[in-house]
Parts: sequence; C-alpha cells; structure tokens
Amino acid sequence: MTAKKRSVDDSDFDDDTDPNDIDLDAWDDEEGEDGENEPATLAAGHRHSYDTRRLAELDDAADLEDDATDAGADHHATWSVEMLLQRLATTPDATPLNEYFALSDLTRAQAESVRRLWPTLDPETRRHVLAVLLEGAETYLNVNLNVFLVTILDDPEADVRQVALETLAENEPAPEMLGPIIQRLQRDEDDDVRAAAAAALGYYVLAGELDELDAALAMRAEESLVAVLTDPTEPITVQRRALEGIAYSGEEGVRQFIEDAYYSPYEVLRLGALVAMGRSADIRWRKLVRVELDNPSPAMRAEAAVACGELEVKAALPDLLDLLEDDEPRVRLAAIFALGRLGGKPARRALAGIAASDAEEAEAAELALEEMLFYAGEDADVFPLFEDADVEEEHDDLDPWDAWADDDDDDDLGEYA
Repeated sequence: MTAKKRSVDDSDFDDDTDPNDIDLDAWDDEEGEDGENEPATLAAGHRHSYDTRRLAELDDAADLEDDATDAGADHHATWSVEMLLQRLATTPDATPLNEYFALSDLTRAQAESVRRLWPTLDPETRRHVLAVLLEGAETYLNVNLNVFLVTILDDPEADVRQVALETLAENEPAPEMLGPIIQRLQRDEDDDVRAAAAAALGYYVLAGELDELDAALAMRAEESLVAVLTDPTEPITVQRRALEGIAYSGEEGVRQFIEDAYYSPYEVLRLGALVAMGRSADIRWRKLVRVELDNPSPAMRAEAAVACGELEVKAALPDLLDLLEDDEPRVRLAAIFALGRLGGKPARRALAGIAASDAEEAEAAELALEEMLFYAGEDADVFPLFEDADVEEEHDDLDPWDAWADDDDDDDLGEYA
C-alpha cells in the first residue's frame, strides 16, 4: 500500500460538526434497482474472518424468543414510528416483534420522532429494541438501520451507544455518518464508546485508500485518529483502536506509530500494534509478527497469528501448525484463520482434519478452507495481496525496519523463553 498525497481545503477539517445536522435525506435516495436498500459491505477480502474484537453484546437484551427473527416470519411493520415508540414506552411486552421494524429505513421526519421519543423508553426496553433490530438486520436483507443507529448515538446508556457505533462500523462508510462518529470520538464521556468510534473511523481510512470514499473525508478520519495518537492524556484503550484504524493508511508516518506501540510497556498497545501490522500490508513487519507467535501471552499469540495470515508470512507455517495444539481456544482459532490465508498442502490437510472432527474449531476450519480457495485456489477471484508470495524467504536477512537494506546480516530477533 503506497502513501497518498491529498490536497484538501482547511474547511474539510472543521471538527465542530453537529451530529444533529447530518443530511438524513441522503439515505432516502440510496436504493437498489429493485427499490429496496441493499446491504452495504466493504470490499471483499479486506474484512477479518477471525476477529478477537467482537461486537459488544447487550447483556440480557439478546435473550430473544426463538421465533424473534425466524426467516419465515413476517417482519413488515404496520405501525407508524410514533405509535411503536409510544407503545414501547407504555406496554413493551405487548408489542409484536414485526412492528419493531418500523425503525428500518427512517426518513428525516421519522428520525426526528425517534430523537424525540426514544428517551421516553426505559433503558432495558431500549436495549431490547436494539437487540431485536440487530438480529433482524442479520436475517433480513432489506432491513437498513443506519439512520436509526446514527439517531441514537446520544443515548444516555454507554453500552447502547457503543453497540450502535460497532454496528455502523460493519457497514460501508457513508459521508453522512462521519460527523456523528467523530463527535463520539472527541466528546463522549465513556472510553469504550470512544474506542468504538475510533474503530469505526478506521474503515473510513480504508475506504479512502481503496478510492471508495472522497479523499477529503478519509483525511478527516485520519486527522481525528492522529489527534488521539499524539495526545499523551488519551486512554490507552482509545489509542489502541485509533492505531488499528490508522494502520489502513498508506502515509509514511503510520509506521512510527506502530513501532512506538509495539515497544510500549502496555500489552493493550502491543496488541494494537500487532493488529496494525496485519492491516498495514507492510512486509517490514513479517519478522516481528513471527516472533510474537511464541509470546507467553495468549492474546499476543492470537493477534500475531492473525497478522501472519494477513501478511502472508509463509515462513510461519510450521509455527502456525503447532499453534493448532495451543491450550487457548482463541489462539487455535487465530491459527486456523491464518492457515486459511496462507494455503498450501500442509495447511489444507490440517484444516481438513479439524473440519472432519468434532472439535470446537471444526466450523472455523471449514470457513478457513473456503478462505483458502478464495485467496489461494486455482479459481481464486482475487489477486494476492503481495505480488511475490515468497518475498520473505528470498530476503530473510532483512532488517524489519528497512525491508530493502542489503547490508543487514542480523537475522536474529530473539525468542521468548
């Protein structure tokens, strides 16, 4: 990924955006050919199939009825948004589940009704509504919650705001959402919410690198993340997510952020550095992520394995095969993911054996085998991330800070006892 130079007007970086001033009507016109909003996703191949940073779950609200989102159930609402919210405020238990989907595809007027009436619901009801809608969005392709999620970003409960941000991050970055997300990063009083906002901004950076988003908007997201990384008073949990987000950028200075975090005394930041290394598509980090496969910390081993897969570290194949026997389930899952990215007969045999067993990781192994076909199969639909898959083996004596230094003979980065 090469660095990009962007020329933008200073006004593009005005941080005083009012989250209530977004153009909600912009979503009304984004319809597919059949007149229904189509599900938005990032470009294929740029999402983690394995991700230790799972969406936060709402404690009790996720305990839905078995038929709550039955694929054959009618999910079309007959009530207006106002009627739904009024009923939820008075008799939430008597509200049919299909009526919850009145909150899908909100117009500007409906969003204003939500902003006005949503606070009248008690916290547990708000959590339950959000859980029902998120389950529905996974089941029904024509459920679009973007406007609703932006509208509730000022919910009094931090966990509701956090889940809303994490769900927005799963969708294709839209210009209308950028301002409210930045506002949460800059001004929310809860560190977990701010961390979720930083993570969401990372996908704006990625979209800019892929030329799928206006360069000025992508730069605005980058500027917000850099402000967090350069402020020593920021909580390390927020800085970690900011680092992981800025890692998608091709700007030269990002490498220094990653290196500083890697040598941090805080494991949280070191974990973020490994995630950032994997996302950076920079082969300079290959040796370091290989070394961390032996780290005593299970969390570090897991992130190192994921990074090895994303950076296509072929030399790490024996170590990753060994990690399939690790005592920690998350490490085994990470190794399965990485093997799916690397491909090769040994990896295929190992994954096939796991997939055919009754091990807890069998389903993950099946998915990894599918990934292997996508990334490395004869009929693969995408080009490899790196032009030369064997570049590391050919230049195994390179210094990790200077991938093309010809006079560095130090091949030993050390190992963990």
